[in-house]
Amino acid sequence: MRSAYAGNAEQSILGHSQYAIFGYIVDGIFQNQAQVDAAPKQVGAGVGRLIYKDLNKDGVIDSKDQEFFGTTLPKLEYGVRINLAYKNFDLAIFGSGVSGRIGQDPYITDDLFVQSRDNAGPGTLNAWTPTNTSSSIPAVTLSNNNNEFRVSNYLYRNNSYFKIRNLQFGYSLPSQIIKKWSMSQLRIYFQGENLFWFTPKGYIGSDPERTNTSQIPVPTTYSFGVSVNF
Repeated sequence: MRSAYAGNAEQSILGHSQYAIFGYIVDGIFQNQAQVDAAPKQVGAGVGRLIYKDLNKDGVIDSKDQEFFGTTLPKLEYGVRINLAYKNFDLAIFGSGVSGRIGQDPYITDDLFVQSRDNAGPGTLNAWTPTNTSSSIPAVTLSNNNNEFRVSNYLYRNNSYFKIRNLQFGYSLPSQIIKKWSMSQLRIYFQGENLFWFTPKGYIGSDPERTNTSQIPVPTTYSFGVSVNF
């Protein structure tokens, strides 16, 4: 087995895609010290910290407590085109998307965790506290003794999406008007690109095609034009 592939001594990549995600499974947040004391031994465990599942039931959270929990390859890639016309008006819409995959949501670490020398994201305002125990966001801390940036299903989310990539609305002037100008067609149109998208619940990022927050996002653009045929 190539070391570059995911897996450990107990599980190998065999039978999985090379794009499979291998990591820990988060099972909530420690609510009190009694829960911490009763849980399997976990380095960095503490009240307000993420709980990792003891998958092999040996009482210790370590590298053997990982499993394959998804793949970055989509099960389906699809596109939809709609063309409508009514009298002199026309509407064209094109959208595409992917489904059945997971990926790292780049906004989770930036928005839900405090990192030294960086401004904290607004998600930290709803972080776990003794009076906000229903939160799924770990307690605010500058230390990461619990290694909460390790590969886990907390950082990887369903990032399937459907995006409206292009929408164009047009109006063609009546032929009896434009024939006076020796034209066979004069069409005025409005167009928008990269307009909006739909993502699953739990995905907090913005554009799902923006895989890290240092990338410049694809802008939403609008244009107005005139098409003339003589």
